[in-house]
Amino acid sequence: MAGIADVISGGEVFRVLSEAFRVDVGEYVVLVAHSLGEGAFPVLVSVILSQNTNDRNSIKAFLTLRERVGVRLEDILRASVDDIASSIRVAGLWRQKAETIKRVAEHVARLGGEDFLLREDPFRVREELLKVKGVGFKTVDVFLSVVRRAPVFAVDTHAMRVALRWGLARRRDYMEVSRALLGYFGAERAEEAHRLLIALGRRVCKARSPRCWECPLASYCPSSSKR
Repeated sequence: MAGIADVISGGEVFRVLSEAFRVDVGEYVVLVAHSLGEGAFPVLVSVILSQNTNDRNSIKAFLTLRERVGVRLEDILRASVDDIASSIRVAGLWRQKAETIKRVAEHVARLGGEDFLLREDPFRVREELLKVKGVGFKTVDVFLSVVRRAPVFAVDTHAMRVALRWGLARRRDYMEVSRALLGYFGAERAEEAHRLLIALGRRVCKARSPRCWECPLASYCPSSSKR
């Protein structure tokens, strides 16, 4: 079966999705954190908080942590794990995430702090952050794509599902899907395209009972019930 790439370009898909879905900065914790302009590390904190929960809860957790403890590197270094954990309960897995945030802060501080995150080669940043327990490829790639505009494509559950349904990849493998999406959309569109795939997955291309009749790409999708 032909995949979507055989019938329509990534640039055209990007245009269609951009016209179909409005992305609100206030709906994504990473964009909320980035918009506050407090540096790179708070954005990394926000992505960790978003693990295994929705943006609504992770935004609440981030703002509460910012108010009670602070989210800058020096704030987290001063705080105890208990201080962090008590502020982020709404995000779920709060003890685990608090420990990860503390470990990341200590590791980043050893490497040079904000300067390391902002000026080091992004693939070295990726390599170092992946050494921290609790930090995976998606967390790092979301951070790098937003803060550094690095040529990476973050893959969450929505992007994974859409890529497989489109026939861009054949198996549920993070790196395979990430490379396929990056190649399809191009590095210059990767960060925005990731958010558009989230919107598509949340509203239309659902895990169960996808709403193909509402999809602006149904006529191109090899998995669409409309074809």
